Amino acid sequence: MSTRALLACLVLAAAASVFLWQTVWLYPFRLLVTLMHESGHALAAWAVGSHVSSVTISPATGGLTYHSLTGSLWKELLIASGGYVGSSLAGALLLMAAGRMRSGRALLWGLVVWMVGVAVLWVPLLPPDPGQAHALATGSSQSDGLFTLGFIAGMGALLGVVAWKGPVWMRRGLVVWIAALSCLLALQDIKGLFGYGLEVGVSDAHAMAQLTYLPAPFWAAVWMVVSLGAMWLGLRSILRRRKLAASGSPMMMGRLSPR
Repeated sequence: MSTRALLACLVLAAAASVFLWQTVWLYPFRLLVTLMHESGHALAAWAVGSHVSSVTISPATGGLTYHSLTGSLWKELLIASGGYVGSSLAGALLLMAAGRMRSGRALLWGLVVWMVGVAVLWVPLLPPDPGQAHALATGSSQSDGLFTLGFIAGMGALLGVVAWKGPVWMRRGLVVWIAALSCLLALQDIKGLFGYGLEVGVSDAHAMAQLTYLPAPFWAAVWMVVSLGAMWLGLRSILRRRKLAASGSPMMMGRLSPR
């Protein structure tokens, strides 16, 4: 994938996340990025010793992760931040891996394996009832378990077909596209805090505000900086690797020694 094509894909992803996030064309990717986001919460909860009982996404592109209470403020802060930080790190790692990919096939299969793992570990057929008030605020319901499993099956099949039969340019572009959207997810919270584009009434920024008494826009801005920083590190890794390759660095090129 040429540097020009790579940058074009990143610019298109950034523009789409700002202007086209609510359109039907991005709907499956919004769900995929939401699943990454909720997986970040679940991994953070697991890392601090909390039991994760349910991870689901909803048709309204919201998501819920249920975990046992930790009784510790700093652990709850880590879990609440795990969504955006986790999706940003996942996007950065995908970009770094994209700089080393030959065709993108392995990375797409890796995404399929991750989704299947989430389904097996954390997605129940019947998740806990969120209650009427929380359901109205988040767009979630008890049917989200079946919806999440159906989405994982459908998206996993689609990524698998692209990995198996898709042309190289499509596989590479799809990896970069998903990585960029994952990094830019925090844009949606910032847009929502200013009254544009938020489909549900609560967010992780509001949860952090309740835990810390710092305003929600502060946390949205922090996560935005983290997201952009992660994307920059991933892009920098790609460009640095290409620069080394172009300069003929011994780290990248070599020759057989004479016998």
